[in-house]
Amino acid sequence: MPSPCPACGVENPLGANFCATCGEQLRSTDEDPTIEMAPATGSARRVEGMLVVRQGSKRGSRILLDTDSVHIGRHPEADVLLDDITVSRRHVEIVRGPEGYTATDQGSMNGTYVNGESIESVRLADGDQLQIGKFKLVFMELEDDE
Repeated sequence: MPSPCPACGVENPLGANFCATCGEQLRSTDEDPTIEMAPATGSARRVEGMLVVRQGSKRGSRILLDTDSVHIGRHPEADVLLDDITVSRRHVEIVRGPEGYTATDQGSMNGTYVNGESIESVRLADGDQLQIGKFKLVFMELEDDE
């Protein structure tokens, strides 16, 4: 049975964490996650990250952070292209390390914000809201400990 979004009323598939139309969180990400991790090999902690666009022209989009470094900006060769004048060509880089993900502003004109605070570099935590120009993205971190 589909569940309606509390913000916009659009029906979303059962088990969805975010509204496909407006990006609003539908329920706690701790409840019945719909994304499952493949088993990690060895004893290392495996971390996977994702950004969900909550505001901006790509609202509802999901961006899997599946490489060690992701460049976000307005440059046509950016890994994640956010095509808006409020976004610098090389705005922010997100790096995956052994302890998780770090967002680092690349000297952007409008700055990068995490949870409403201007940052130069910060370790991202599950549920953090990243603002890049007029775009607002929610960071989701999934981990598999052995």
